[in-house]
Amino acid sequence: MNEERVVLITGSSSGLGACLIRHFSKKGFGVVINYIVEDEAETLRKEIAENVGEDKVMKYKANASDRQQVKAMFDATIEKFGRVDILINCAGINRDTTFLEMTDELWDAVVDVHLKGHFICGQEYVFHNTEREGLIINLGAAAGLIARKNGVNFCAAKGGIFALTKAMALELAPRIRVNCLVPNAVRTREVIERYNLEDEEGLSKELATMPMGRLGEYDDITHMVDCIVGAKFSTGSSFFANGGQYMH
Repeated sequence: MNEERVVLITGSSSGLGACLIRHFSKKGFGVVINYIVEDEAETLRKEIAENVGEDKVMKYKANASDRQQVKAMFDATIEKFGRVDILINCAGINRDTTFLEMTDELWDAVVDVHLKGHFICGQEYVFHNTEREGLIINLGAAAGLIARKNGVNFCAAKGGIFALTKAMALELAPRIRVNCLVPNAVRTREVIERYNLEDEEGLSKELATMPMGRLGEYDDITHMVDCIVGAKFSTGSSFFANGGQYMH
């Protein structure tokens, strides 16, 4: 295992994170599933193990914003695989309400997982990868640039991630690249529920904002991630995959 590349993806028991776990496992990577929900993570772990072998996959329960849990997760990754080459920060939550109804608790919950989580996981990745070249992919959102109603905590956190990505890239270059993946309108469970896309009216309303005329699929995101992995001369950059819904 020491000569194989390894990717650790936070928040990867379902949705986009799980999609990326499957993608990298098919490419021969050792994969680390970080999770909170046990059932989802174990189902995914079994699937990957059946396809590529038990030695190619591990799961680890950790809150991305808890320093000790994250450190222990990276320690366990090094113990199993001997290395960690790529970190993808996918962990995130939404706790939406109006600006005037936003509580300190709701603010902290979202900002901690997104912004603090990216910071802590990024640091621990570097602490556990002291010699070889590496890559960190942070997960952005257009809401961090243009905002939206009823999500001031999410928008502020995602806006911070854009700045964090650039600051990390400046300090960690040239050995470690840090870039930002910015997906939008991808057909995930969360997006379908948020925008009521199972309803014809909700779907039509969303598609009207899409120059490409369709929702994003998981393949659209994995292709973009492959581009980021291969973009050896890019750091501190944001890579948008949103069908033209937001042009930057």
